[in-house]
Amino acid sequence: MTTTTYHAVRVTYDSARDFDETRARFDELVPLLDPAVTIDLVVRGASWADVERAVDTRTGPLGLVAIARIDQGALLTLSGHPLDATLYLVGNPLIARRLIELDSAAALYAPFRVVVFRDDAGVHIAYDKPSTVLASLGSTSIDQIARDLDDKIAAAAERAASA
Repeated sequence: MTTTTYHAVRVTYDSARDFDETRARFDELVPLLDPAVTIDLVVRGASWADVERAVDTRTGPLGLVAIARIDQGALLTLSGHPLDATLYLVGNPLIARRLIELDSAAALYAPFRVVVFRDDAGVHIAYDKPSTVLASLGSTSIDQIARDLDDKIAAAAERAASA
């Protein structure tokens, strides 16, 4: 067993909009990659060129997609305490491939997590900066890719949260 201790930086944007509008704007910037598309590609044994075309035509304006979107509030609200929170796994499979080719452990962080949530202080978008979690792998090549991911998700969060 090996343990690695690292420092992650969480970024939180306060939204000027309500929860539903913030989430809808985020969904436009980081669209959900339809799981049926990926299943079809796998089942038919598509070429990597087919995968690249399929992903490229489905990414948002910043080159990101949501691999998964989990409405945490739907089930947890049944406890009697309303919760507005949606968790996303965000990235780009084409970028993830590059990261994972450099170090298989990068699969732990690609895709990365983003949450849109509401609390008593308002609506927020939060994530751990990809560069800070991927830095734990100790690769300058990965670090370069991760800084680009930092820029992409910062732009998406800023646009989704802005007035």
